[in-house]
Amino acid sequence: MGAGWRRDERGISSVEFAMVAALFFLFVLGIIDFARLLWHWNAAAKATQTGARFAAVKPIIALDIREFRGLSLGLRAGASIPVGTPGTATVICDSAGCGGDPARMDAAAFAALVQRMRRVDGCIAAANVVVVYRHIGQGFVGNPLGPDVAPAVTVSLRDMTFEFVTPGLSGLVSIPMLGFPATLTGEANAAT
Repeated sequence: MGAGWRRDERGISSVEFAMVAALFFLFVLGIIDFARLLWHWNAAAKATQTGARFAAVKPIIALDIREFRGLSLGLRAGASIPVGTPGTATVICDSAGCGGDPARMDAAAFAALVQRMRRVDGCIAAANVVVVYRHIGQGFVGNPLGPDVAPAVTVSLRDMTFEFVTPGLSGLVSIPMLGFPATLTGEANAAT
């Protein structure tokens, strides 16, 4: 028995392969994870762009803006509505309602917006979507085709994170997804 077993190098290449293969596969999984991150990042940005376009041409979710009538304030028919006119304040809508009041929101229109965004990024939930309507002076009093105000519509995301699945990163690192805000001007003749 003696010293012969120390010189036996059979199987050493298997051990070396196992060490190198483990590092190689960890590296490949890391690349795949970062590719997933970039894909998810791009999908979230595209979803907000799609959502902004959808919100700009569909009925306004915020009932305060949708139901604003300049004639009731004594504004002349056909006139533009100045920024700062009472009843045209910025309104923030999310899954809890517009300005926190579910009664001041068209819940069906909000659900349709979320559904449209989910077609692009299935990870989006209603709680992640925020829609902001801001009057920028567009629209006119007595618009017969839709709301008097044609607000700027900003759609963004909140409370979304990306989780890695690569061993060593899984559970340790989560990357917050930015809001990806997308803004468009609402259509002056969007049907109510």
